[in-house]
Amino acid sequence: MRLLSHLVWWDMVSLYFGSWAGLLWNFVLPAVVILAYLAIFELTPGFRFGGGREVVGGFGINLVAGLIPWMLFQEGVSRASSAFIDNRHVLSQIPLPAPLFPLANVGSALVRHVVALGLFAAILIWSGLTPTKLWLMVPVLAVPLLLLTAGCALVFACLTVLSRDVAPTVGVAMLPLFFGTPIIYPTYMVPETLRMLMDLNPLSGVVVAYRDVLITGRMPMPGPVLYSFGVGALLVLLGVVLVRRIGPELAERL
Repeated sequence: MRLLSHLVWWDMVSLYFGSWAGLLWNFVLPAVVILAYLAIFELTPGFRFGGGREVVGGFGINLVAGLIPWMLFQEGVSRASSAFIDNRHVLSQIPLPAPLFPLANVGSALVRHVVALGLFAAILIWSGLTPTKLWLMVPVLAVPLLLLTAGCALVFACLTVLSRDVAPTVGVAMLPLFFGTPIIYPTYMVPETLRMLMDLNPLSGVVVAYRDVLITGRMPMPGPVLYSFGVGALLVLLGVVLVRRIGPELAERL
């Protein structure tokens, strides 16, 4: 755990090494993203989150509430996909546990996730939204989100070792996955013919649950969250199996 913490810290530092702000970029970038979306979609009249139904808050805050868990997943998986390749000079010389490198990318993204959540909570309180006890469920909802992110990170990091085309493919796949997740629209707007595809997306339950506890103020449906947890656990297990299979040949393949 200490080694993983050190690698997470180094990942946060090295990501912006040589810049004037350095480590502060880990706090500046989430703030800029949140404030930009809120300024555009919350302060500009005409944007509504969903058809004619009543929703809590405007388009901006509903969008950001779904965007925050998405940013953790996107950053963690995209960067971790090439973790073994990016650190091949270390893995080929020092006997370190290979899974720590993609997990360090996920841990670094988790820190920025916490920063984004703290800033968003402060903005909600400042805007007059009263915090509820449901906000305490966010750490619980982060568990399936982290499992999904860590599982995909391990799987794609291993597959990239086998084929260098995997990492860029993951980056390309993020765009359709973004629009296939109810981030910029509520779930009831999805046509019935496409609802099953959205329900099969394990990120959907987590994103909707984040929005429910932070904005809507209602208890999330347990079924989709448990489904996300189960898929995440299976992905982590698959990632561990792949690491063990590739591990003895990892240095040679890099």
